[in-house]
Amino acid sequence: MKFRYLIIAAAMLSLASCAKEGSTGTNEDAKRYFDAWISQNHPNATRTELGSYIISQSEGSGTAAGDYVFARINYSSYKLNGDLAGTTYEKVARQCNTYSASKYYGPTILYRGTELEAMSAGLEEAISGMKIGGKMRIVIPGWLNQSGRYDSEKEYLANCSGTDYIYDLELVDLFDDEEVWERDSLLRYMAANYPTAEEDSLYEGFFYIKEKAGKDDYDFPSDTTFYINYTGRLLNGRVFDTTIADTAKVWNLYSSSTTYAQKSVTWYSESGDFTSIKLADNEIISGFSYALSQMHPGEAGRCFFVSKYGYSYSGSGKTIPSYAPLSFYIETTEAP
Repeated sequence: MKFRYLIIAAAMLSLASCAKEGSTGTNEDAKRYFDAWISQNHPNATRTELGSYIISQSEGSGTAAGDYVFARINYSSYKLNGDLAGTTYEKVARQCNTYSASKYYGPTILYRGTELEAMSAGLEEAISGMKIGGKMRIVIPGWLNQSGRYDSEKEYLANCSGTDYIYDLELVDLFDDEEVWERDSLLRYMAANYPTAEEDSLYEGFFYIKEKAGKDDYDFPSDTTFYINYTGRLLNGRVFDTTIADTAKVWNLYSSSTTYAQKSVTWYSESGDFTSIKLADNEIISGFSYALSQMHPGEAGRCFFVSKYGYSYSGSGKTIPSYAPLSFYIETTEAP
């Protein structure tokens, strides 16, 4: 298991911090306010062991969270005054006028292990009581909205502080190995959409499908430059990058400061391999460069690959989430 992976969702889920040593009275006023707010607004809520309050819950009929290392969830978080703080739901973002065309909306993956302590204590406690398909609305106090770990509510109150949030949670999936889970997801997608495609024999989790033949009897010579158009998508079809202006406009990605045109590709030297290919003099992700290494002049094709050949645990900006398989449609030409 690659525990180096998850530094995700810390900012997204509004984690605070814990002091190394307790400070008397750190949350006395905050707790009085929180308890009064609960009493006034949700007097029948169910208190958890650590001091969060479950407003409503549908258990779900799938696998229980148990000790699974990763949880895939949808969520919306709100401040106590009702303001939306974050969401994975496009519908919610639109309703709250926070929708952004350049942002990914969909389930996010959270690490539940102890090595990085990436998930907040309050969220971990909430998810530990859920099953796949289950939903929960829970109010988590600020001292539990952080990534440290203590054994009791008293210790969190003495050592931690943060912002109170209401969470709407939906548990989508659970797994122990992110690479196995992601490759299985890609294989299911390919079987459903490209049933005759074959996985690359050298690079597990990579597929290339030729859609237009080029000069198959002619390879690009070493130390040369050629040109491409491309469009990158998530497996849900969402475009996150393109060299084509009309495509950018359709997907609300267009920017007047961006030049939409074919990009130059610098081919590798005799002693190099596909990892030394550069796109407009920039380093590129290995899945993209490996696809280019399969192609000939005038060829067009579509590649699919898991995130270890892309952006892995970190994703890219707001458009590509953690552990996201990617697809690129690429057309090659010898000159612009």
